[in-house]
Amino acid sequence: MRTATSDELDRAAADLRRLVRSTAAAMERATVALEEADVALADEIVADSVRLDREREELARTAPGLQAPAVTVLAMIHALTELERLSLLVLAVARAVQRSYPHPIVPHELTPGFVEMGRIAVWLLELTAGTGEVRSLISLEDDLDDLRRILVDVRNRCDGSAVADVVLLSRLYERFADHAVLLGRLMKSAVPRSRATGTAA
Repeated sequence: MRTATSDELDRAAADLRRLVRSTAAAMERATVALEEADVALADEIVADSVRLDREREELARTAPGLQAPAVTVLAMIHALTELERLSLLVLAVARAVQRSYPHPIVPHELTPGFVEMGRIAVWLLELTAGTGEVRSLISLEDDLDDLRRILVDVRNRCDGSAVADVVLLSRLYERFADHAVLLGRLMKSAVPRSRATGTAA
C-alpha cells in the first residue's frame, strides 16, 4: 500500500528529474545562442535561471526531511549540488554570448565543433532524467572521449584573439559533461528504480 511518505518521495524524485531535464534544455538553448550569436536567447536563458534556481533551492530545503533511506536522501542532496554546478556552467555559456555580442563568441569555422560538444554534453545529462540508470562506465567514457577529441581539435585550430574564449568555452562543455556523468551516478541512488519507472513501491 502506498503511503503519504512514498508519495512525498515520488514527488521529490519527479521534481529532481524535471529539473535535470530543464537544465539539459537550458544548455541546448545556450549552444544555439552560441551558434547563432543570439543575444536575445542568451538573455532568456539568464532570466529563466532565476526560476530554476528557486525551484532547485526549494527542493534542497525539503530533501533532508524526506522519510527515506539515508542513502537516498544523501544522494538527492548531492545530486542537487551537482545540478547547481551544471546550471552555473549553462549561465557561463549564455553570459559569454552576451559579453561578445554583436560578434560571435567563437570563429565561424569552429562553431560546428561546439555544436557537437553541446549535443554530446546535453545527451549525457538527458540520460540521467530517464529511468535513473546510466549506461556502463565504458560507454560513458566513450562519449566523453568523443567530446574531448572534438575539444582538442577545436583548440588546435584556433589562433589569434579568439584563443581565450575558445579555451574557456571548451572547458565549460567538458566540465558540463563530467558533471552530467557524476549526476547520473548519483541519480541511481536518489531516484530508486521503482520511482524512476513509476512503479508503486
